[in-house]
Amino acid sequence: MLLMTIQTIRRQMKEIGLERLAAPILARTRPSLRLTVGEPSAQPVSRLGGQPNLPKDIPWPVWQEEQPLSFIAQFHLAELPAVRGLALPRSGSLFFFYDSDALPTGYDPEEKSGAQVFYSASPLAANGARTWHRDLDPEFRYEGFALSAFPEISLPEMDHEFMNEYQVTGEEFRAYFEFAPLAYGEHRMGGNAVPINGGDPRLHAQLVSHGINCGYVDGYDEGRRLGLEAGAADWLLLLQLDSGGECAGMYWNEGGRIYFMIHKDDLRRRRFQNVHLTLQWI
Repeated sequence: MLLMTIQTIRRQMKEIGLERLAAPILARTRPSLRLTVGEPSAQPVSRLGGQPNLPKDIPWPVWQEEQPLSFIAQFHLAELPAVRGLALPRSGSLFFFYDSDALPTGYDPEEKSGAQVFYSASPLAANGARTWHRDLDPEFRYEGFALSAFPEISLPEMDHEFMNEYQVTGEEFRAYFEFAPLAYGEHRMGGNAVPINGGDPRLHAQLVSHGINCGYVDGYDEGRRLGLEAGAADWLLLLQLDSGGECAGMYWNEGGRIYFMIHKDDLRRRRFQNVHLTLQWI
């Protein structure tokens, strides 16, 4: 969907027989930043992996008091294009860490510290490259690759709710899936958090933030009983990273995708410590 506009999407949907569904699908599109992986880099720039330009006053994060997290991404916020619906700070830097060894799914509230995000008011260039934590397995000391970001329309998933509401036929579903496939190697900030196994990362974050384990059906039942489902709409996609070669050699299980989700109020107040992660795989 690179560089597509609303007009081109509408035209192409008409060409493949999805004209009647174009309006509700377009209403669910969201602005986003598509992230592309460039050349190897150790510079203080937005990138995947390498050694983070982490300020000295931020300790290297660990989980369960001993397991150092892998550094997976950093962003120079002043250079990111603004994206409607994701009010990132216009200066400073963001750092993303995750336990690439244990691969916590984030469905259990007790796994929250397995993924951590830090904001610093200082630009990346103000800090030298931090040496990897001495206990971090060399397998999870990733090579650094520069990242570029550009605006892109993020298409929605055609989920069961949508299909039931608009009585989508099998032919229409297949046509949309071919038009908007689950493209692997797709990294994104903002926009739609398109799941790869049917579970909504927004709902996962909403339930887990209220202390509910959504690794079991009972968790979803409890969320409905407590009236929590509507609050899922207040969660935003902060960062989505896929696995494999387009992710600097990072693998989240087999064919996995990780989603860092943040509540709109936490984003406004820069409380990045409240980010919740979901791991999904085929």
